[in-house]
Amino acid sequence: MNTSSLLIGLGLSLSVSLGCSHATTAPTTAPTVAATASASTEAELRPLTVAELSGFIDQNDVAVIDNNGQQRYAQGHIPGARWVGHDQVTASVLPADRAARVVFYCHNEQCTACHTAARQAISLGYTNVFILPAGIVGWTTAGKPVVAGTNPT
Repeated sequence: MNTSSLLIGLGLSLSVSLGCSHATTAPTTAPTVAATASASTEAELRPLTVAELSGFIDQNDVAVIDNNGQQRYAQGHIPGARWVGHDQVTASVLPADRAARVVFYCHNEQCTACHTAARQAISLGYTNVFILPAGIVGWTTAGKPVVAGTNPT
């Protein structure tokens, strides 16, 4: 591997890890029963496109949860999104109505923080849970606006 390929790979890895609050690594062994169960849960997660989420935001018909790192959230997030760590999802940070539409997002399609958070919401009894696989990268690439700052009080 030449030096420029190594630097490009390192740069890509770094950009993914800076945005994603939930680092993942490739498995080094055959899938386990737990991994197989996780794959079936994955199929239950309902993805939205950037355009679909934008429409729900325009209709004021969605709670949006950012699962990126706090620094990335403060740098720029989807308007109206609230930051919640992927491992800190509780009923107290979600809408009181468990049938409310809730969308989780993180950095991009390689980040799985929003998957973890969405599964937690489902386990708490939320029935209208979605993920935005494109994440903040897909949102900004589509030319959608972002807001800087911390969670509203």
